[in-house]
Amino acid sequence: MTKFDIEIIRKFLKKIAYKFIFLTFKIFKIQTYKYFYCIRYTDFLIDKYFSKSSSEYYDLVFVIFEESKGWILEAICKEIATYFKGKYCFHYSSSSLPLSKGYFFAHYSFYVACLKLNPCLWGSKSLIFYTHPKGIINNEEFVYAMNCSTKVISMCSQFARQMLADGVKPEKVSFIIGGGADPKLFRSHQRMNGAIGFCTAYYARKDPDRIFNIIKMLPHRKFILLGRDWDRYEKFTELTAMPNFSYIEASYAEYPSYYAQMDVFVSTAILEGGPIPLIEAMMCNVVPVASKTGFAPDIIHHGNNGFLFEVDASAESVCKLIEQAYQSETDIRKTVEHLTWNNFSLAVQQLLEK
Repeated sequence: MTKFDIEIIRKFLKKIAYKFIFLTFKIFKIQTYKYFYCIRYTDFLIDKYFSKSSSEYYDLVFVIFEESKGWILEAICKEIATYFKGKYCFHYSSSSLPLSKGYFFAHYSFYVACLKLNPCLWGSKSLIFYTHPKGIINNEEFVYAMNCSTKVISMCSQFARQMLADGVKPEKVSFIIGGGADPKLFRSHQRMNGAIGFCTAYYARKDPDRIFNIIKMLPHRKFILLGRDWDRYEKFTELTAMPNFSYIEASYAEYPSYYAQMDVFVSTAILEGGPIPLIEAMMCNVVPVASKTGFAPDIIHHGNNGFLFEVDASAESVCKLIEQAYQSETDIRKTVEHLTWNNFSLAVQQLLEK
């Protein structure tokens, strides 16, 4: 039988299968969102039967969509790749995924889109990186898709528990503190009545008003804000006019020099997966004061190596914790020395090997 004949048979079988699936969905009134998942799974089964050999495989493909290029999700993938010994590549669209033994999706929405388009995913390992809920996919479809994966890696315990409560199977959910810091780049320094620091781009979920109020309430303290896009904040002019405040748009390579000027690091986020700058600051021996979201409760033991507050806490209560942080004598770096990108990458690779 020639390759041409095989291709004709393959297309014919798929055409028949598609009609059968369509009628099944119509008769039994199956949720429509499952249709394209079933179609691609059928493609996988038929292609697998007819394909006796395959093209060159990668060991791991990092999937990041074009709109996330240059952002934190791509940076996380690059950190994993740095310590990955196999053959890998980066793919920046939802279609035409190269064949691979495994795939790492930098965001769960990328996986949902790709699973509907790429039959090869059904026969390979897929690791999904989960930062925090965004409400961009209805919960029923999210649970269905995640249960099709090999593992969903939550970067904090809070959202790992939430996924289980939502219906994602326990064997699919894994928790790895989703980030790290290079201990050679982020060095410890001695705290000597230094500044209070923030490190975040401008987002509503970072609670910019609370940051503004904290700075205003502590005129005797110096503040540094590392970030970008803060000129979009409606109070930006008033914020930058405060004499105790400095707004810095710096390259990542410059971050350690600014952490070295801080004694206290504050994270005011209402919703968070990380934040990764929290680890970086702590690696530099800066005392953290953070809201109870993301992995902050996983790495901060209140009153020991930092301070935690409720996500709806007032600026006044956060200011009290900041002043307490200045009294801390704890070696903060020692409590996060294990949170390196190398260890994070190895933990991800172990999931590929299971």
